[in-house]
Amino acid sequence: MKYIIMILLSAVVVITLTSCQPTGKAPTIENGEQKLALQTDSAAYLDYISSKPTVTQADAIRGILLLLGEKRQMTFAQAVKTLLDKQIVSSNWRFNPANPITKGQVAYMAYQLCRMTGGLTIILTGPSCRYCLKELQYRGIMSPGMPYNKVTGMEYVAILSRVDEYIQTGKVSGAAI
Repeated sequence: MKYIIMILLSAVVVITLTSCQPTGKAPTIENGEQKLALQTDSAAYLDYISSKPTVTQADAIRGILLLLGEKRQMTFAQAVKTLLDKQIVSSNWRFNPANPITKGQVAYMAYQLCRMTGGLTIILTGPSCRYCLKELQYRGIMSPGMPYNKVTGMEYVAILSRVDEYIQTGKVSGAAI
């Protein structure tokens, strides 16, 4: 009986590890020719984004590029390629600058940007929107919610400020959520 359980457990681990590997496929990018207006002034960007009821993928990517110090003008497709090259976004995502960003996608980008090491599940399966969100909620960087929930502008401003603090110091102070 122990032998059968060990074989089944080994099979589950192997399937889990191999199924979470990057697919190597090119991401789907719709309306990639749209220009991203990258602001060099972070205060202007934060003021703009804070008033948005829902953050779009284009707006979210601008924020991540701002944290990376990227100042050159580029199209949405070029911005996605930049983040793909840095392994900050997943090639499995469907990109469209007008689509709302989800909490799971923001968590994934923040997790990758901060180069965090997560818990056992992330170590075994690799980062995913769901488990990155759980990790960032645990660390106090993101508020409770589901990975498919949309992100508001004010929420995104708070996330960006906590991510920036984490990058600078390795921790988030006073994260009372």
